[in-house]
Amino acid sequence: MLKKFLTLFRVTNAQKNSITKETLITKGWYEPLSASELLNTPLREQYLTDIWRNVSMTPQMFNTLYREPIEKYAEIVQLLPASESHHHAHVGGMLDHGLEVLSVALKLRQNYVLPPNSPPEEQAKQRDVWTAVVIYAALLHDLGKSAVDIEVVLEDQRRWFPWQGKIDIPYRFRYIKSRDYSLHPVIGGIFAQQFIPKEALNWLAEFPTAFSALMYFINGHSDKAGVLADIIQKADQISVTMALGGDIQKIGEKTQISFAKQLHIALKEVINGMKLNAPKGGGEGWLTSDALWVMSKSTADKIKAYLMHQGVPVPSQNSRIFDELQAHKLIEPTTENTAIWYGKVTSHSGWTHNDPFSLLRISPNVIWENIGDRPSLFEGLVTVVGKDGKNKVVTDVEVGTNAISESSIKNNDTIGSEFLFNNIETSPNVTLTPDTNEQNIVTEPESDPMSAYLDLFPTLDENNFSTALPSDEPDNISTETANKKLSETEYETTLSKVIPVTTANKKLKEKKSPLSEVKAKDKIVIDSDDLLTTENFIKWVKESIIAKSIHINKPDAKLHFVEDHLFMVTPAIFQLYTKEKLGSDKQEDWEFLQKQFQDLGLHKRLYADGDSWNIWSCDVVGQKKTSSLSGYLIEDVKLFVGNKPVFNNHWLKLKGNIK
Repeated sequence: MLKKFLTLFRVTNAQKNSITKETLITKGWYEPLSASELLNTPLREQYLTDIWRNVSMTPQMFNTLYREPIEKYAEIVQLLPASESHHHAHVGGMLDHGLEVLSVALKLRQNYVLPPNSPPEEQAKQRDVWTAVVIYAALLHDLGKSAVDIEVVLEDQRRWFPWQGKIDIPYRFRYIKSRDYSLHPVIGGIFAQQFIPKEALNWLAEFPTAFSALMYFINGHSDKAGVLADIIQKADQISVTMALGGDIQKIGEKTQISFAKQLHIALKEVINGMKLNAPKGGGEGWLTSDALWVMSKSTADKIKAYLMHQGVPVPSQNSRIFDELQAHKLIEPTTENTAIWYGKVTSHSGWTHNDPFSLLRISPNVIWENIGDRPSLFEGLVTVVGKDGKNKVVTDVEVGTNAISESSIKNNDTIGSEFLFNNIETSPNVTLTPDTNEQNIVTEPESDPMSAYLDLFPTLDENNFSTALPSDEPDNISTETANKKLSETEYETTLSKVIPVTTANKKLKEKKSPLSEVKAKDKIVIDSDDLLTTENFIKWVKESIIAKSIHINKPDAKLHFVEDHLFMVTPAIFQLYTKEKLGSDKQEDWEFLQKQFQDLGLHKRLYADGDSWNIWSCDVVGQKKTSSLSGYLIEDVKLFVGNKPVFNNHWLKLKGNIK
């Protein structure tokens, strides 16, 4: 029986919807169509025929009770898809899916005793009543998507909603990135009077069981809709499965899902329901360029509640939940290999919390596979501290700020000279593996406009701690060659002019770095103090620019020019230095270096609202979205590039008054 029924609905490529009228008038804009035009395809006409065959009434009654609501539905959904990238994602997919679910549901309805547990005479009396309930429930089951999942904009730039009636001027649509997937099933009730004739409502209201089942279902209470919910949900599953080319014979089979997968699903569901990045407190999580930070206890409690609701056995203790999350690499451990981090959260708006929060650190990739689905980065700082609230290494180092991901270089290999920031990933700023070393770091040749401009000027000013390079020297010289070309004496002489050796600077030199202490214990013969200094850091930046081993004004770059200033992305530039020069990816090392650099006072401070900050922010304006970077702003660009011309990155817009 089921196989025979399935053959009626299996859609081949030849049966796909083919509207003959040219509906796409310009790129992204569609001309509204009438119901007759929308329903005038072989597939949709077949659905209407099947619906007619499964009801027993006169043509006039059929038109009043069912045909007219279906035509209203067609004129409302127009050419909207049923999903963004899943089933029926093609233009007109929502209409195809709606009619298919309606047709399948009517056939499934014949296999049920309605009303449930009723005698034959009552079944015969209410046959048409339950048929109507099934039709209206199927018609409205996904209509809410057109209101809360999809943004429809008319040609006159007005936002359109389905309760406003049919569209009468050109329109375009897009899926809302931050949509609530559980909202569309619960708003079907507001469309009841718009699509269900008053005559039908008066008629159905005389049969409380059928009427209540319909009202419960279209208002999102499937658990109270009884057998009606079973019929519509099964019809929906069949339609989705056929659209995706699956085997509908296996719809009833329950797939075994591993606990790791269930835990991952629960974590994503919980976080997607959280209030993130609240600027004035009350939030449950904060997304920075380093990671997603969420409250540990409330997250664990919500994960347990979600899994228990799904019937999944879970441990009662939160510590066991943390162990499982850590074992399956869903959270990132601390340096002590524990799950709980302690952090102070400070918003740029001035809000902070006196006591540190106990947090879980999560890679954004674990929660959002698509970068475009991620929320905006937190406008503030998440500083890792000890349990007592004291900074672990140094104080007043601004970490957890926004930076470009090192991994974004992989996604932008073929960008060429165009700076497409809409593809930038803003998850962890630097991706470092333990087996990475200086020998296996691959230097990519520059292909951006800055490279072409620098090629026009082969020499640097002699007064800027660099000797002139001969014109026959190759452009892509190595860092080692650059080292030879730079006179140490000349470099230090010039650097001392720019950075006076004050008492504070002497103290910095005398201060031992965390790395030197560790390597002393391990008896490694290396003087890390000679490397973990601001002088060597600035020298490295200079040499890297000459050797073109560090990018400028590119999506993955740690250096940009903004309003004739050098913008150093933090903390990524310091992480890159400690990894390349010291082979260290420990947080205390790059924090130590960043603190030293900040204390030099080479950067310009941001003054606003009677306060000041070390860190500036830049909006990264892409073609499709806007993200942000944070970093130090250096006015004396000659310290790093000499007299070579500076070309500003027009994709970055500095936030704050530079004057």
